[in-house]
Amino acid sequence: MTVFEYRSGRPIPDYFVERYDDELQAWGANFSKIGPIKHIVLKEGYLADLSPNPEQGAVLLRVALVAEVSSGRDRVTVRPLSEFDEGLIARHVEKMQRAGVPAGAVLVEPERAGIPILPRIIH
Repeated sequence: MTVFEYRSGRPIPDYFVERYDDELQAWGANFSKIGPIKHIVLKEGYLADLSPNPEQGAVLLRVALVAEVSSGRDRVTVRPLSEFDEGLIARHVEKMQRAGVPAGAVLVEPERAGIPILPRIIH
């Protein structure tokens, strides 16, 4: 059994668990390789906040989750790693639900600045 809860014991909103179900399932399937801490990039699409530096594009947010396996290995509790991560999850869920975005919606992510491709050096 897997339980998703905030550090206070309150449940993490179902919306978050449903929205990132594929990533959470992949984490569980590869737990021995990934380990107990997983970072998830929040998919906000066109709702993503713009960076203070316009050249950087939209803000890219990620939350850290930690999984604690019970001694009997029959229960896994997944929690945000920090209070900051809890706040990001709560604000993300509120923003997406207020905008009426279904948990399963696939949004087009805005362009973000990246590392420029370095030219190939020929010797």
